[in-house]
Amino acid sequence: MKESIVELIGNELTELYPNIQINRENRKGGFEEPSFFVQKVDTGVKPELFNIQNRKYTYQVVYFPKVDRPNEDMESVEEILLDNFTSLKSYATIRNRDFKQSDDNTLQMTFEVWIRAHEVDNTPKQENMKFKGGIANGN
Repeated sequence: MKESIVELIGNELTELYPNIQINRENRKGGFEEPSFFVQKVDTGVKPELFNIQNRKYTYQVVYFPKVDRPNEDMESVEEILLDNFTSLKSYATIRNRDFKQSDDNTLQMTFEVWIRAHEVDNTPKQENMKFKGGIANGN
């Protein structure tokens, strides 16, 4: 995969909100309003047969609303995310979304991205086949 999951999340948010800044690292002096902050919270792995793994990545997106009318802004953003932030295109479905408006006037969304991962086997597979055929009993 060329892009990280955080980049895919950022792409989805940018598609919904092209004019809002998306941050992955804390910023000196705080975040601008409005803006998003994306961080990974947790990773879980459940092994299966044949070196296959079910991986669960948990992420949090924090939205810092507009200064004027922050509650109205957070409710609007929540509804748009509920309707449209459902998958990472061509990668995975977003599961178990949970929204919370915190006391410090931020909207927090946590969610999971589940994937099945396996080792890539680059060994050559049957490059050529030698066949010696004939009719049974020499006839």
